[in-house]
Amino acid sequence: MKAAVQYLLLLLFSIIFFTSCKTTKDVLVEPQKDLNGTWKIVMVTRNTVDITEYIDSSGFRLTLANDNTYTLQSNNIPFVVNSNGKWSVDDPQYPYNLSFNPTDSSSTFTGSIGTPASKGLRNLEVTFSPGCRANSYVYTFEKIQ
Repeated sequence: MKAAVQYLLLLLFSIIFFTSCKTTKDVLVEPQKDLNGTWKIVMVTRNTVDITEYIDSSGFRLTLANDNTYTLQSNNIPFVVNSNGKWSVDDPQYPYNLSFNPTDSSSTFTGSIGTPASKGLRNLEVTFSPGCRANSYVYTFEKIQ
């Protein structure tokens, strides 16, 4: 009987010991996406079809500055906007939309974005429909500065 009581006490203390330990969860905090810099186009798709070879985007540059201004260089292709202005995102850490407010317009134009990594580098994908909603463009940018 004494052995049974000792066994039960040992079992009870073991249960209390193992269940009283405080567990902590590691929280992975993803860093804020850095969209600042100059971006060049590396791929263009329209309605999921790769049309990069049909568009001369070699000189096109999108510069997103720290002061939330943007500039376009060699903008002779369909893009969300056609002139320079201010940019913003809906959430700095998990951005889903990139908005452009051209200086020559009172309207804001928005494209959905993704920030996939490719070859160890962060890319920027901007998806938008200029004019006709039946056509959806995805521009994949690579940071050059």
